Amino acid sequence: MTVEEDSGGNWKEWPARAGEFLRNLFDLQFRRLLTPRMLPTLFVLAIIASGLWVVAYAAQGFSISLTDGLVRLLLIGPLAFLTMVTCARVALELCLAIFRLAVHASRMAGHTEDIAGGLPRIQFWKSARRKGGEDEE
Repeated sequence: MTVEEDSGGNWKEWPARAGEFLRNLFDLQFRRLLTPRMLPTLFVLAIIASGLWVVAYAAQGFSISLTDGLVRLLLIGPLAFLTMVTCARVALELCLAIFRLAVHASRMAGHTEDIAGGLPRIQFWKSARRKGGEDEE
């Protein structure tokens, strides 16, 4: 496997992928789920946003004092970065689990209909109506 294949294909495929993304994004009937395929991109954006936040937080600390800036850069910043990235990962994995659960539930619903189609039908309400009707007469 080359680096090109490992990184999601070659660069010639990106316009086609972008077109597919836009078609799926504006699909008003929601025939294809877009969110599960967007999760890696969203995670990369969360990592970048967390890193930028830490840099801005440290820069603000340096504007206050050298000691405050160093504490923010070397102690609070890395802990905050790891916490934010972990929370983003957990949220995205939760989202993925919900989508997978929905897919499996729809598959199970199809199998349930197949199984129920082969079973004999027992109609309890007819016997209950007959008994009720006989008591009233």
